[in-house]
Amino acid sequence: MFACGVVVAAVAPAFAQQAGPPAAIVTPSIQVDQDVTPGRMWTEPQMLADPRDPNVLVIATPEFNTATCYTYISRDRGRTWAKNSAAIIPPGYKNCVRPNFGAFFAAKFGIDGTLYIAGTAAATATSSGPNDPFVARSSDLGKTWQYTVVKKSEERDFPKPDGTTARDFERFGYVRLAVSANNPKLLTVGFRRQGAFMPVAQVSERTMVAVSNDGGVTFGPLTDVMEKSFPLTDVKGSDQPGMAIADDGTIYAFTKERPPLSTVAGPAQAQLPVPPPPANTCKPSSSAPNAPTWVPTPTTVNPPVAGQPGAGARLLMSKSTDGGKTWKASVVDSSGIICVPCLTTPEAAIDHKTGAVYVVWEQSDSGPPGPRDDRNIWFMSSTDGGTTWAKRQQLNDDVNSPHKPNYDQLAPGVSVAPNGRIDVAWWDFRTDGLYNSSGNGNTTRRDETCFDIFYTSSSDGGKTWAPNSRVSDRSMNQWEGLALNPLYDLRGPVGVASTNEEAYISWSDSRNGSYELPTEDVYMATVIHSERAVAKASDVKGSSVFLGLAIGLVVAGVAVLAMSARGRSAGEGGGGRTPPAFPPATEP
Repeated sequence: MFACGVVVAAVAPAFAQQAGPPAAIVTPSIQVDQDVTPGRMWTEPQMLADPRDPNVLVIATPEFNTATCYTYISRDRGRTWAKNSAAIIPPGYKNCVRPNFGAFFAAKFGIDGTLYIAGTAAATATSSGPNDPFVARSSDLGKTWQYTVVKKSEERDFPKPDGTTARDFERFGYVRLAVSANNPKLLTVGFRRQGAFMPVAQVSERTMVAVSNDGGVTFGPLTDVMEKSFPLTDVKGSDQPGMAIADDGTIYAFTKERPPLSTVAGPAQAQLPVPPPPANTCKPSSSAPNAPTWVPTPTTVNPPVAGQPGAGARLLMSKSTDGGKTWKASVVDSSGIICVPCLTTPEAAIDHKTGAVYVVWEQSDSGPPGPRDDRNIWFMSSTDGGTTWAKRQQLNDDVNSPHKPNYDQLAPGVSVAPNGRIDVAWWDFRTDGLYNSSGNGNTTRRDETCFDIFYTSSSDGGKTWAPNSRVSDRSMNQWEGLALNPLYDLRGPVGVASTNEEAYISWSDSRNGSYELPTEDVYMATVIHSERAVAKASDVKGSSVFLGLAIGLVVAGVAVLAMSARGRSAGEGGGGRTPPAFPPATEP
């Protein structure tokens, strides 16, 4: 007993404190899928709470290898889950997702309980070529589905950064979705449009949004939400939109500027080589040897200055007050510095009590040659419809860690509870230092291995935030799955859904995988906030709580032996190993 007490005391500084008010607790992680298929890849799970019944939760998720999508239902606030048998694939198509880097799938509940799924489908099972964006809808929690193809891919002229054009078929990816909280007929779907066959970034990618005013039965035209405000002479490219709809029908779409392959600030960062397989592991029983030394080739450029022309990674907002007929875009934040290849994922939410608009995103403040180093989670808010914005805030609180080595935080998800509490969760590598105590001297994400899911919340409109909480109850190895694997990078925003009493978090978890056979399952956990909910916590598998504590102590025991750490940071991957089914189509 004394030994356990010593372990907890020694490890406490390495982990964030419990988030929320004093009564809040985090439950042990639960495996949602019960799949036993070797090499299964359940990716990008979307966590949803039924607005009509707080007991009902839905997780929508694709299985990457088969490119099929399914929903899992819980009727007891996430304690138990059941899979719907109906696969979500539009008739006449072979898949519901196009294997791609990040955010290729989206799901939302309508205020009337309609369940919406957005994806991109193709007539063939390949990982490249033209595809068609679609929205599926269900009025029976995913037992049956109806489909609308938003647009058929067609051959067209694509503008190039130099002012010329190139002809190619359309390809859509990086799917996002938003629904109205008071109008059951209003929803929007957004994508990034690019050429189907041309290498990424040789033609200008643009942010496209379509609006439905009849509950997803039909959609208006896909519209370039940047074109009228930011022509190609100003914004060379833009990524997928994180969207939200205010109660008055105003539609917000947030995106990151995407610079071309070369700019006035200097050439793009060189593609990083594939490192050797890591020797370390994140399992508690491991002695945690360090990863093999790997040195990337640096790129020499003239570093740009944030906020100045050519910095090239501004956060942009497009706003429509007429149902998507017209859009006006503006710069929300100009602190980002050029990073190619980089794809960040801004996510947006509305506080329906106050009308405030919130946006979260990942960003490194480092310029070339290391623009992917030390990514952090940022938050901004506006109380006047996006006219003005409060100063950005960093949500990850590991900046004062005694072993601070610029660990990365990635792809936040955000949700707002009916009572106004803001919930944010993200992928976090800060626990990598517990397993790789001496590091290997590099500052790219390929040198980080072990990650967790972390969380924070705010009950005062984002003015102050609770200390970060570690949500996952066991650290994961990025090489044992595909979501954060540098060779694939299939991550999307962490799933977050909020009720007044609880926040529900979902993620792709690689704890059942190995380097030889990457595997990912859907896991979830609950952050319990209210005293009434905490009183019910005994219903949530008391034996599991004890088991979770025991696992935590075992991990902590390993951590005591490896507390000192060195720094590394992030980079998108590309190419390399071949997954069981579709080859990766990652960022360049």
